[in-house]
Amino acid sequence: MSNLVMALAFLLFGGAEDPLPSGPAFGISVNGVPLRPHMMAFTAFPHETVTLSYRDSLNWSVPDLGFTGTGKEFSFNLPGSHGTYTVTASDSETVQDYIMVVPLNTAQFRTNTLNSFPIGFYGDGNTRDNLPDKGFIELWPGTFDARISTHLTFSDFLGHTEGGWPQYMVLDLRLVHKLECVFEQVALLYPEARSIHCISGFRTPAYNAAIGNDTGFSLHLYGAAADFWIEGWPDNDLIDDLDRNKRIDVYDGEFIVEITRALEAAGEVATGGASAYRWIPTHGPFVHLDTRGSAAVWQTRQSLVDNPVI
Repeated sequence: MSNLVMALAFLLFGGAEDPLPSGPAFGISVNGVPLRPHMMAFTAFPHETVTLSYRDSLNWSVPDLGFTGTGKEFSFNLPGSHGTYTVTASDSETVQDYIMVVPLNTAQFRTNTLNSFPIGFYGDGNTRDNLPDKGFIELWPGTFDARISTHLTFSDFLGHTEGGWPQYMVLDLRLVHKLECVFEQVALLYPEARSIHCISGFRTPAYNAAIGNDTGFSLHLYGAAADFWIEGWPDNDLIDDLDRNKRIDVYDGEFIVEITRALEAAGEVATGGASAYRWIPTHGPFVHLDTRGSAAVWQTRQSLVDNPVI
């Protein structure tokens, strides 16, 4: 290797470490239901009594609400307000943060904005029938980049921000679990996989219309769909050659779709739409997955640029 090549390699990668994100340290249960593998977030509701548990005694705290406790179980009563809270569990060696989402009930959404955050109208805006039933998640700078699973944060699913704080989004946590399970299976066959790159998650109706989508019932509006790819390290904003055919092409996306269908058939993830998209002028191939409840596939556009040989 020439001195020039070695110098460039050092400048690009010197001191950098291959990231290997770790999953949750403790497999806790929420109200008796085990948190799904890879997940670090759960939903609760105003006035609910929440009980967290683990097989061993832990130190527990919800700093923003002033709750603390020690033991195999930790219970507390939520106030009547919404919010996004850090829940900390620790033992003598490890500290693990989880995120508790207390959504804003959509009954409180009466105009096309929330605290000046532009949302637009669901459906024709004349009824409340099409509002998200999961409620809106309120995000502030301290929670915007909070990790909600091994590889994903809230910000991964909110690809656009509007104005100041707070920001709002809707997110089906089953989608987060589905992406993590797909990644896990991909990594078994392609060990170089390191990250899930989400290019589109939740979209407000206003933003969806602004980018030219005329449907008012896209699953992106309900936080139940994601467009993404899987890549190795270092990130290069491009899906990896997952099927090892020496090309970056739609078949790398089909590789992900096939794994998804196997997981759905086994009942390990929520069933939904899955389609691989080809190269477009702005970026490479990607995959759409959602949690609509029934299997769906559709014809995607033909390649608009040549598939490069790598």
